[in-house]
Amino acid sequence: MAERQGFEPWVGYKPTPVFKTGAFNRSATSPKLPKDTVFFGKNKGNFHTFSQQTGCSWNRIKSGLDIPLLRQASMQLRFPSSLSARDFLHQYWQKRPLLMRNAIQGYDFDLSPQELAGLACEEDVESRMVLRHGENSWELRHGPFDETVFAQLPETNWTLLVQDVDKYIPHIAALMQPFYFLPGWRFDDIMISYAVSGGSVGPHTDTYDVFLIQAQGKRQWQIGNKSSSDALLPDLPVRILAEYEPEEEWVLEPGDVLYLPPGMAHWGIAEDDACMTWSVGLRAPSVAEMLGSFTQYLLDQVPEEQHFHDPALAPQDSPAEIRLPALAQVEAQLNTWLNDADMKQRWFGCFMTEIKEHLFIEPPQQQLSPEQLLHELQHTRLQRHPFSRYAWASRPSGSLYLFVCGEVFGLPGNCKAGVTQLCDQASSGRALLEACRNSEAFLHTVTELLNQNWLAFHHD
Repeated sequence: MAERQGFEPWVGYKPTPVFKTGAFNRSATSPKLPKDTVFFGKNKGNFHTFSQQTGCSWNRIKSGLDIPLLRQASMQLRFPSSLSARDFLHQYWQKRPLLMRNAIQGYDFDLSPQELAGLACEEDVESRMVLRHGENSWELRHGPFDETVFAQLPETNWTLLVQDVDKYIPHIAALMQPFYFLPGWRFDDIMISYAVSGGSVGPHTDTYDVFLIQAQGKRQWQIGNKSSSDALLPDLPVRILAEYEPEEEWVLEPGDVLYLPPGMAHWGIAEDDACMTWSVGLRAPSVAEMLGSFTQYLLDQVPEEQHFHDPALAPQDSPAEIRLPALAQVEAQLNTWLNDADMKQRWFGCFMTEIKEHLFIEPPQQQLSPEQLLHELQHTRLQRHPFSRYAWASRPSGSLYLFVCGEVFGLPGNCKAGVTQLCDQASSGRALLEACRNSEAFLHTVTELLNQNWLAFHHD
């Protein structure tokens, strides 16, 4: 998180070789996959089909030079009958779970277990594996994984989990669309898990809201009440509740969605060898995290030249006494900063749009001028980098703040149409061009976003 001054761009992402062996048939030979199977990594042979279908390459996606345009048809989350999004927010959001049968329609859950394993072999992709060896015996492994690991796995009772899949395979990000009745800046990622029969991560609670989408196979979910005890089984590498009594139980099939609020005890167990669950998780920073971030932000803003200065003094009998006027003076000096609403707004927008440390965005080699941007926008579109995060806020003065990847840009109020276009649409063309023509400040901001690679050109 930083203001414009002194910002240094991140280092580019470099993928590792792809999984190519028979990971999920537990043999040393390659699985018999359809010839159009998509793999992700440096291996051009495996990646050839994906390049043909999208007209781009993995390395170019990673650098933001050629991001495939999202064309997934608009989807909606099908709530149970008589329940609207407003009803859901009022009756269920952060209060109680909700099972929604056949809630996702018209989306092709086309990622295979083999492809997920390939992604788990990438160096900078966050992945882990959980194996259960007995009633209270659990093993946790962290990626990246070597391809030989998959051939040595047992027949049952293990799960592979990969974070941020929506960042690495951009069309998967379209699955976020049905949930955008919620604030977009609250979303974190789409985590995808694959499990063989009996695979699980054990009974546990999460500190965030999550939508569990069954993509393939079947998974049994046991739901407890909000955890009455946070006690965990001792000496385990995973957080398993020591006491767990389920109150409800469901089996989810493809297209079903289960919403769970924070603190809800739950346990998901794969019922077959084709179980894939896609989890749409939301960011829920702890108060400690927010205080730490805000404190650091304050330290970056307060001039070092400002020091404590005394209130009006009078002689005192005990020189060691800290008198109340001194405390009042301290409070007044601190509150000058702590009560700065504008600074809190800037901090929070930067804080909630920070990207994870391992999601590096490599800046382009060539920098464009505002004039070049205007010329290019006449016949092309701009698309947000898959790793980037955007948000905006109105100021009491009527002007705007645009937050991108932990930075803040101040803009006049007449830029609202362009700002919302940037934040709410995955790609922008003619409308963005008009907004750039109407505001020099907005034009220069978009140029800066492009030169940081948080935006990239996409030629249809």
